[in-house]
Amino acid sequence: MKRFLFLLFPALIYAQTYQEILDGVDNALQLKSAKQLQKSTKLMAEAQKGKNLPSLDLSLSGVWLKEKPTVTFANTTFPLSSQRNFTGSLKLSYPLFTGFAITAEIDKAIWEYEEASLKVFDLKRNLYLQATQLFGAIYATQEKLKAQQEAKKAIEDAYKKAKGLFDNGILPPADLYNIEAKRYAIEAEIIDAKSQKDQLLNRLSFILNRPITSVEFSNYPTLQLNKNEMITTALNHREDIQALQRALKINQEVEKLAKSRYYPTVALTAELKRKGNTLALNGDGVSNADQSYIGTALSWNLFNGFADEKQYEASRLRTLSAQTALNDYKNRVKTELENAFLMLSALQSKLLSAKMELKAQKEYYKLTKGRFENQLASADELSRAIADLSSARAKVSVLESQIFIQTATIGLMAGLERFKTLFLK
Repeated sequence: MKRFLFLLFPALIYAQTYQEILDGVDNALQLKSAKQLQKSTKLMAEAQKGKNLPSLDLSLSGVWLKEKPTVTFANTTFPLSSQRNFTGSLKLSYPLFTGFAITAEIDKAIWEYEEASLKVFDLKRNLYLQATQLFGAIYATQEKLKAQQEAKKAIEDAYKKAKGLFDNGILPPADLYNIEAKRYAIEAEIIDAKSQKDQLLNRLSFILNRPITSVEFSNYPTLQLNKNEMITTALNHREDIQALQRALKINQEVEKLAKSRYYPTVALTAELKRKGNTLALNGDGVSNADQSYIGTALSWNLFNGFADEKQYEASRLRTLSAQTALNDYKNRVKTELENAFLMLSALQSKLLSAKMELKAQKEYYKLTKGRFENQLASADELSRAIADLSSARAKVSVLESQIFIQTATIGLMAGLERFKTLFLK
C-alpha cells in the first residue's frame, strides 16, 4: 500500500524501513554505472572468442594501368597482362597454432568480465554498508529527538508549576529563571538534532537517488554471529576478495601471453581468387583467370634483443605481486572482522550499563519531581534530573542503533550473499 501511495502521490512522505532502504540501493547511480561497465566487459569477452574462429574476407579490386605491362625477351616484346585488371577473392584464414596466445587472450577477457561482475556486487555491498550506517545514524538521531521532545514537555510542565509557585511568592526568581533557561537550552538541542538528521537524510537520499525524509526501525535484529564462521565465509566468498582472485587470474593469462612469444605461429590460408580485364573475372588473355590457392605459413622469432625474456619476467613478477597483495588483503579482512567482533562485544556491554542507568534516572526524576512539587528540591536539581533522563534515553537508543549497525556491518564484511541470508530473509 505504501508503494502504491508513493507512486500515486510522489510528494507523499512516509518512513522507510531498513528493507526498503536496501531495496533502494538498486537505484543508485554508482551501481547503474558499474553495471554498464560490466555489460561492456561481457561484450569484449564475447568479441575475443571470435579470434578462435576462422576469418572469412571478401574483396574486389580494380586497377587501370597507365601503360600496358610487357616483358622483352630476345628483342621480342610480350604482354604480361591487360592494361585494366580486376581481382575478386574470398579468403579464409585460420590460426592453427599461436603459442596459446589466442587462448590466453580469450581467458583473460573472461576473467576481466568476471572481475567486473564481482566489482558490481562489491559496490552493492559497500552501498549497503553506507546505507546501513546512515540508517542507524538517522534512527539514533530520531530517538534522540524523541528524548529531547519528552524532556521539553517535562521542562514545560515544570515551568508551569514553578511559575505558579513564583506568582504566589513561594519560589525565588532565580529558580524560575533557571528552569526557563533550561527550556531554551533544550529547544536549541532539538534544533541542532533536527539539523543533524536532515544532513544524514540528504546523504542517504544522494546514495539512493531519491528523497528520504525519515526511517522506521522495526524488527531490530538480535543475531548471534559466529566469529570463525563469518571469517571463513569472508575469506572464501567475499566479493572484493574474489575480484582480487580474478585479477590474479588476469595476470596469469598475461604471463601466458608473454610466454607465447617463445613459440612459433602456424596459420592456414585458403583463397578463391579470380582475375580478369572485366568484372566477369574470366581472364585477361595473358594470365590465368583462376588464381585460387591453399597454403600454410610458419613464423618463429629467434631473437629480438631479449625483449621477450624481459617481458615474460615482468609479467611473472606482476603475477607474484598480485598473489602477495591478495594474501595481504585476506589478512587485513581477517583482522578487521576480529576487531569488529570486539567492538560489538563492547557495545553490548555498554548497552547493558546504559539500560541500568536509564532505569536509575527514571526513578531519580520521579523522586526529584515529587520533591520539587513539595518544595524539597530546587529548580536546578529538577532541571538536571530532566536533562539526565533525556541523555540516558538518548544513550540507550544510540547504543541500540550502533549495535544494529555493527551487526549488519559484520554481516556485510562476510560478503553480500551471507548478509542477505542474515538480514534479507
